[in-house]
This record gives sequence, structure tokens and C-alpha cells, in this order.
Amino acid sequence: MIRGFVQHIKLLYLAALALALALALAWPPDLAAAPQNSARAKTSTKSKKKGSQKQPAQQAAPLPWPQNLLALLGDGAVLVVDHHDPEKPGKALYAHNAEKPYVPASILKIVTSGAALEFLGPEYRFKTDFLLTRDKDLWVVGYGDPYLVSEELTTVVEALQKRGLKEVRDLYLDNSFFEKDLILDGNTRTDSPFDAYNLAFGVNFNTVCFQKTKKGQVSKASAHIPLTPLALELAPKFKKAGVYRLNVSESPGRAELHAGQTFQAHLEGAGIKVTGEIVLGRSAPLQRKVFYRHLSSRTLAAVVQDLMKYSNNFMTNQIFLALGAELYGAPATLEKSQKAMDAYFQKYNLAPIVMGDGSGLSRQTTLTASQMADVLAVVEADRRLLVSRDDGQVFYKTGTMSDIKTLAGYIERPGEPERPLAFVILLNGHNFAAGARDKILGLIKSEFASAPSAGR
Repeated sequence: MIRGFVQHIKLLYLAALALALALALAWPPDLAAAPQNSARAKTSTKSKKKGSQKQPAQQAAPLPWPQNLLALLGDGAVLVVDHHDPEKPGKALYAHNAEKPYVPASILKIVTSGAALEFLGPEYRFKTDFLLTRDKDLWVVGYGDPYLVSEELTTVVEALQKRGLKEVRDLYLDNSFFEKDLILDGNTRTDSPFDAYNLAFGVNFNTVCFQKTKKGQVSKASAHIPLTPLALELAPKFKKAGVYRLNVSESPGRAELHAGQTFQAHLEGAGIKVTGEIVLGRSAPLQRKVFYRHLSSRTLAAVVQDLMKYSNNFMTNQIFLALGAELYGAPATLEKSQKAMDAYFQKYNLAPIVMGDGSGLSRQTTLTASQMADVLAVVEADRRLLVSRDDGQVFYKTGTMSDIKTLAGYIERPGEPERPLAFVILLNGHNFAAGARDKILGLIKSEFASAPSAGR
């Protein structure tokens, strides 16, 4: 009996041993080895985690049109118009907030320039008259020339010398073609060149230019721009060394004085002595003989091209004011300039725009994308006066202030340069990504003016 019990125990032991051996042989070899290589296993896991951090984050799929545009646009406005559609001229290819008014900033320069080119003509040249009395008093009568820079004054002095001018007693400045002490809305009266006052006789964009050394010495910043007494008076206010170009912001009267000092310096630099004073605030006699009439070396079209390139507010507002005075008589006023603009709007059946100035500095001026697109249709033939980009495919004007980013112009379609699309982008406020307007333009180009491709 005992022998049988022992025999039974042996059989159970052998069965258990066989089962253990079978399980050992069936266990996965990598897990079986893990306890012996635990340190290596931990290192390997860390390495994998570290490597996964270096992998670039998966890019979100690009949004389709027009969601990609709307994501950049926010509450701004966009309008793309085909004014050459054979079935529907003026067809809107895409519109968002097209009837909502926005502050346009400098794209308003397109509107002002369009009216001036229409009524004065692209070959128009601004004039400045010089009268010489028997007592050798020299009168300067301004008519709003926007490009009366020092290089131009050099030409003026040479012409006066050829006519026998050798000496001047008093120098009289007649600015009566513009309203006295006229300051347009948007001029914030800082010393920034963008804030320059407008005068019938304004030189060098009514700015003062000088150079200052670390030791405080003041000299000319440019060989052709004289150092005026007013420049020497202003220089001590600025402590740092460098080149300064400042608007004469104290008053329009001070800007007039600066113009006279600059012209006097050019006269004396050419050997024409001025023995008397600079006299302001007087009008030249109505019965007068013009000693010399200077016509600008630049046509209106060339001036417009320059003001577009440099977004020059002074030049634009000179044209804006002079236009009103040319059409409705001196002196130039905001009301007469608005009347001239209204005549332009009426001529082309455009919705009127109330303008606080001609350059876009005024925040009182608002327009819609539709209004701007209608103006672009009228001035399309002059589009090459705008700045070009993208190898000449885009002709445009930007508008930029602290919280305003606008863009308007034309996109020439591949193979169809004479059938450009007009576009308007209006962004007002601070809630826009950096470079939003350029990115929006890129999307418009891609959608409507890219080379034809399969399936499109």
C-alpha cells in the first residue's frame, strides 16, 4: 500500500516537471530575457521617447478656398473683380464685406491721382512764377508744385541768372494760391516728414535736413540741400549723432520761412546776393510782368509715379489742393478739393467719397471695397504708375497706419496682360496676423490668376 502511494507521488512529480518544461519552451524569448537585461530595456525605452520628441509635429492639412482666406481676413474686406468679363463686365469673382466702410489709408492716393490725371492731364506741369521789380525785389508766386526740391531750385536759379539777375533786395513769398494756415485732417503736427504742412510754395517737401556729429557739430546732410538758419535752430534739440530729416511742425508760417531760407541759400550759393529780408504773407500785384515762369521738370504722370513709390503724403496733398484751386479758383481749400473730387465721381458715375485729405492720413475718410474697385476700373489704363511686384504681374498701392493695413491694385493673368483683375483688401484693427494682406494677395493670385492647370 505504501509502495503504491510512493509510486503515485512519483507519477505526479514527473507530470508537473513535464508541464513546467513545456511552459518554459513556449514562453516568448524576448520577454524571457527581459529580467536579465532590465537596464538595457529602460535605456532603449528612453531613447525611443527622446527620438519621438525630435520628430516634427504633424502639419495640419491646408484649408481649402475660401476658408484659407477667411482665416486671415477676420472682419476685413476682400473683393476681386473682373472688369473684362465678356458676359458681365465688373463681375465679382469673390467678395467678402464688400459694402462695409473702412479707413483706406494710402490707397486713397489712387483716387486722388486718378482725378488729377483726368482733369489736369498726364502731361501737366506745375508752375512757379518769379517777378522782379525795379527796386530788385524778387517775388516768388507758388502754385502748389509738389516736386520743388533743391535740384529743381538749382535749375530755377540758373534760369534767373541767364535772364540777368545778379542781386536781390527783399525776397517776397506769395503763398496766396492756398488758403492761409491750411492744415488738412490727419496732420498730427509731429516732426515726422509724413506730417508736413502744405504750401503753395513749399520746397523739399517742407522738410529740414541736416547732419549731426557725436561732438554736436551740424552740417549739410546732402551736397545739394543747403543748411538753413532754421535747421541750425532745430539741431540742438536732438542729442544723438546722425542724419535728420524733419517736418517743420511748429506752424505753416515757419514752413514758409524755411522755404524762403532754402531758396535764398540757393541764390547766394550761385553768387546772387540777397541784401534784404524774407517777406511772408503778401500777395503779388495783380498787374504784373513775369520775369521767369518755371515749369516743373516732371510731368504730372511722373510725379504720380513717384508719390506712389514713396507713398508721399505731401506730394499727394499738394496735388489734391492745387486741383481744387485750378478748377474753382484760388485760394485752394478743402471744400474746393472735395468739389473737384465730386465732379470726378459724377463724371464716372462713382459713389462719392467724403475726403478729409487726399493722401489717406485722415481717419474721417472711409470707403468700401466696392467703391475702390469701381475707381480701379476707371484708372486701369494708368496702372503702371503704381508699384509693381511679382515680375510685373501685380501693380499695387499699400495703405499702412498703426491699425490699418490695406492693399489695392491689379493682377495680370498669364497670357492676358490687357485683361487684369482688380483687387481690394481692407483690414482695420489689430486682430490680424503679421503679413496678412500679402498672404491674402497670394491666395487671390493662386485662385484666380495662376497659370491654367489640369482640372481647373
